[in-house]
Amino acid sequence: MPTGTLDPKTMEAAQAFAFQVFTDLAAAISVPHLYMGDRLGLFKLVAAEGPMTVETLAKKSGLQERYLREWTGAMAASSVLDYDAKGQTFALPPAKAAVLVNEESPFFIQGFTQMVPDHYAKIPGIMKCMKAGGGVPYSEYGPDTFEGTERFFKPGYVNFLVQQWMPATGYDKKLAAGGAKVADVGCGRGVAIVTLAKAFPKSTFVGFDAYAPSVEAAKANAAKAGVSGNTKFETRASTDLPATGEFDLIMNLDSLHDMADPEGAARSVKKALKPDGAWFVVEPKVSDKLEENLNTIGRAFYSISMLQCMTVSLAQNGKGYGACMGPGRLAQIVKQAGFTRHDVLPIDNPFNAMTLSRA
Repeated sequence: MPTGTLDPKTMEAAQAFAFQVFTDLAAAISVPHLYMGDRLGLFKLVAAEGPMTVETLAKKSGLQERYLREWTGAMAASSVLDYDAKGQTFALPPAKAAVLVNEESPFFIQGFTQMVPDHYAKIPGIMKCMKAGGGVPYSEYGPDTFEGTERFFKPGYVNFLVQQWMPATGYDKKLAAGGAKVADVGCGRGVAIVTLAKAFPKSTFVGFDAYAPSVEAAKANAAKAGVSGNTKFETRASTDLPATGEFDLIMNLDSLHDMADPEGAARSVKKALKPDGAWFVVEPKVSDKLEENLNTIGRAFYSISMLQCMTVSLAQNGKGYGACMGPGRLAQIVKQAGFTRHDVLPIDNPFNAMTLSRA
């Protein structure tokens, strides 16, 4: 459309929007540099060594100076690295290191970064599904998705699961006393189970996941952490939990919306719980109304849902609720499964809502 056909007000709005989109594209194209800085240990090196020139960074990292000159430029322009023009040095102060380097910091975000390139690679498959239906199965995702997911959620488990979330459920004392049995459905690589097993050695923790490679990784993680004695991991569908009524607490930590049949999973959970047991669910903190999700958090959840959460469910002929399933849908799932009490726990978290349901 020739610019001459636009009135001045529309021209101004178009220019502003073009700059907005360009800003988004600049951020998107900088993500690979965040990824490289993480995987090559560059952020860790700069944080540990302090301000350094490109020449020093090349010498200490063993990487090519020409590439590092471009990489540091991109990271400085993105306000990731601090640049001192006088000394021509780059630095990563403690506050930024808490986000990019310290994997147990509650602010660590690089797990998300690690997932992005693998998700970009799924775009052709997603577009094919948009035309023909179906979804992209987990078997087509690479190690970066699964390792990145583990690293992304680990800070929350390490910093809040034992200290805040379990006390909010009221089960922390029971776990500490011993003899309690807890399951994590959709446990992934087992970080939550390992965290609880270390904190409550007198209780037993079981992880279920339908994706066998994640289960094997969970077993290895448990062994490395020294908690194989009170943990168990099993490849099992969420709709096929042991109907033995043996668990005191069952958890779904950011996993229910990914599943092919959340309603079936809820029914399976109820059969696996003791009569006085409870179901602890963590889901993205979104609204049931799109207009209330038009913000950065909603943007992230809708976007990752399209590229992973929703499509992996649809690949199994599932419901495909996606990350923005919402509290209303969750409450409906809980009620249909036969739970009579469903409480939103008073936990202040900008990204997740936590609920506890009882029979």
